[in-house]
Amino acid sequence: MSARKSERLVNLLIALLSTRRFLTKRELREIVEAYRGSSDSAFERQFERDKEELRAIGVSIETGSNDVLFEDEEGYRINRADFELPEIAFTAAELSALALAGQVWQDSVAADHTAQAFEALSAGGAAPDPSLVPTVRPQVSIAEPDFDIVYDAVVRRVEVSFGYAGRPRRLQPWRMLQRRGRWYAFGYDPERGADRFFKLSRFTAPAAQVGRPGAFEVPAEALEWSNRLEPSNDATAVVALRDGISHNFGDVEPVDWPAPVPDGYTAVRVALVTRDAIVGEVAAAGPDAVLLDPPELRAQLIQHLREVSA
Repeated sequence: MSARKSERLVNLLIALLSTRRFLTKRELREIVEAYRGSSDSAFERQFERDKEELRAIGVSIETGSNDVLFEDEEGYRINRADFELPEIAFTAAELSALALAGQVWQDSVAADHTAQAFEALSAGGAAPDPSLVPTVRPQVSIAEPDFDIVYDAVVRRVEVSFGYAGRPRRLQPWRMLQRRGRWYAFGYDPERGADRFFKLSRFTAPAAQVGRPGAFEVPAEALEWSNRLEPSNDATAVVALRDGISHNFGDVEPVDWPAPVPDGYTAVRVALVTRDAIVGEVAAAGPDAVLLDPPELRAQLIQHLREVSA
């Protein structure tokens, strides 16, 4: 997925999440910077594609009117209560999209334009509230050149062809998974007549999409089946986390730490796949996390921060 498309999708997602009332197409066109320079017909096509792509990755977009007594222009919003289902688990593809788009949202010029649009809508009564937007902080690296093609195939349910171990292969991709820093495509292999995992870094010929979108259905059990690739969380550490913050450590276990911890922090034991993953998450958390133990991991974190700041 291109940075421009990621930016546009995340700005649309933020706009729909950050208001309690329905936003019309006209208002959304004003909020999302990428829509403003388009002609009416181009905007209509692009908005419909973006709306369907968000729905394809599980985002429920409501349509309705702000006035129950009069026929008003149709509007759109995302019910945050539906968006924040307890124990929700994003797929690897969804995490990658949100991570890339979230970085664009933080760093891009369009973020300033969107903030200005929020101010204009607030003055007009739309009452956008940036505090309604949930924190998205996944840290995802993508080195495989075929990632974009396979990811897009997952979203649009298009079969892909590629080389693997020196021979041509086909796959109806259901999900994308990241394990130990590497990406895998998981889906149905028509030649084998069964589901298969393929490591993207082992592709020996470029991936290409074959056929039409929506050519296959994703089984309801795909998530459960994909757990066969789940590695165990072998790396552990003790981290002081600021009370009440969101984090990506999963389940944590409070521990009795013999030394003082900063006020407003709690010492917990965390477990991730690798030590590098722990260092990355603590670094990403900034002042909200302090790595306490083991000492060699603290030294690795300090070295990492020095290299980043150099």
